[in-house]
Amino acid sequence: MKTIDRLFKGVLLILAVILCTGMAAGKAQAAQKTDKQETPELLNIPLLWKPTVTVSAMGAIDLTVFQNKTMSIKPFNDLRANPAEIGKNVEKKLADKVLLVTTKDNVAAWLTERFASVLREFEAPVVKEGGTMSLEADIVKFYVTEESVYKADVGLKIRARSKTGDVIWEGMIAASNQNWGSSYKAQNYYEVLSNTCIDAVNALLKSDSFMQAVQKSK
Repeated sequence: MKTIDRLFKGVLLILAVILCTGMAAGKAQAAQKTDKQETPELLNIPLLWKPTVTVSAMGAIDLTVFQNKTMSIKPFNDLRANPAEIGKNVEKKLADKVLLVTTKDNVAAWLTERFASVLREFEAPVVKEGGTMSLEADIVKFYVTEESVYKADVGLKIRARSKTGDVIWEGMIAASNQNWGSSYKAQNYYEVLSNTCIDAVNALLKSDSFMQAVQKSK
């Protein structure tokens, strides 16, 4: 009888351990699922200018071709299929789906203003209107993909026009940048997009064909 009692108690103990382990695992999975479901999505956030790099750190650019010349920046055109969508998190550790990032602001208007502002920081002769030449751009890419890092891509098809409206230069300016940061944070999306916009302006001013066109313009 004592042997049977011991066996019976042993079986009960094993069953209790299995039950407790199963309950703990179930709670952990439920907690993880709840965390994923409760991750607030970054939808309709404002666009904020938050660069972590400075124009002064980009290096000197020869702007002598702009002597006696000025540029006005025309409103950009947004050619992207989803104008409100500016990024996504594809890590899958926060949710069982891709987490999108959208903005309530007009990307074209925001980028037009920031592009002109950064040009001025580079000391390019930008005026509000009446320039000896004008710049206009089609936005082809303005997006952040977050996986192991935040990677931003900005692509602009830019045209430079003479005062009479003739196209004196046309080209594609593409820039990429990446940042580390905590998962799915608006601040990190702002920073990497802002840095990449600065890179795009820098790339334009370092384009030999663009600078040659400016020099030849009247």
